[in-house]
Amino acid sequence: MKKSIFSFLLAFMSLVANAQDPVKVGDYWYTVEDNHNTATLVANPTGGGYSGNVVINATIDYGGKTYRVSEIGYRAFCGTDILKVTINGQLDDKGSGLRINNHAFSYCKSLSSVTIGEGVDYIFGFAFYACDNLATVVVGDDVNYIYDQAFQNCPSLTQVVLGKNVWYIGASAFFGCGELKDFYCLGTGLPTYYWGSRPFFEDNIVKGATLHVQPSSTFVNSDPWIKFGKIETMASATLEKCATPTIKYENGTVSFVCDTEGVNFNSKVEYVNKSFNNSSTFSAPSTFIVKVVAVKNGYLPSDAADKEFDLPSYVGVQSTGNFEQGDVNRDGKVNVADHVKLTNVMNK
Repeated sequence: MKKSIFSFLLAFMSLVANAQDPVKVGDYWYTVEDNHNTATLVANPTGGGYSGNVVINATIDYGGKTYRVSEIGYRAFCGTDILKVTINGQLDDKGSGLRINNHAFSYCKSLSSVTIGEGVDYIFGFAFYACDNLATVVVGDDVNYIYDQAFQNCPSLTQVVLGKNVWYIGASAFFGCGELKDFYCLGTGLPTYYWGSRPFFEDNIVKGATLHVQPSSTFVNSDPWIKFGKIETMASATLEKCATPTIKYENGTVSFVCDTEGVNFNSKVEYVNKSFNNSSTFSAPSTFIVKVVAVKNGYLPSDAADKEFDLPSYVGVQSTGNFEQGDVNRDGKVNVADHVKLTNVMNK
């Protein structure tokens, strides 16, 4: 008995000795595991969160060693002000890759695009839950599983591209994605779900969307795929990416230009200072960001472009005169009508 307890204590002490506090490498914080030469990207322990464009590489170098990034940890980026996400992993000798854990990117209100490259195999539940401005998602060929509610309640999501080896999608994974327009499946077999569980789409959403499939795809005539409003066969198994659009401002009008011909633009106007939130008034002067993604059938969506505008500067050069303190429609009040007018003008 004493020997058993002693052995247990030794094992426990070994685990404690191997545990390490988070370390900062580049822009992100990681916990490293020397026994397996792996690292997990974790939330910023200083409480500062993360922001801007996120690029996660397959490996990090720390303390003279190279570690394979095996996980993006629970709530690592949750609720932060990140804008775009690009993730590249690396498969180990057993075929396991980087895993995106539960709530890793949930509630990221400014996130507009997600590109998951090689070496990522699992997207766990709620990973991108309630990302209000997420418009485009590209999932790489090494991803096998997308779990329950992974992209639920992303109301701006318009285009999804699934890699060749996604074969399982969990319940409600794309519920609450009311703007979904194009869903590309690059594999020859369409993903499935466990019978008896909730489907991953809502019927009233996919009936207005187009499913793009390979010529040799199977199960097109089965649930839930048959419920798409339109099913189109792709000409190629690989998709070219739309060029990143340019945002131009001239003579009081915001316009978009793209080197890829025949694209459509998904645009949005946001308030930087968060002063307007479905209320009857908003503080002026305010700063706005215009965001846009170029999309085209048969192409991957472009990277998101954004440009910042200051309301006084914007309205001050209008040919119709100067709008005082945010009174865009010049009715003597700064209220929801000004927000609507400004948004309509900037989305022309």
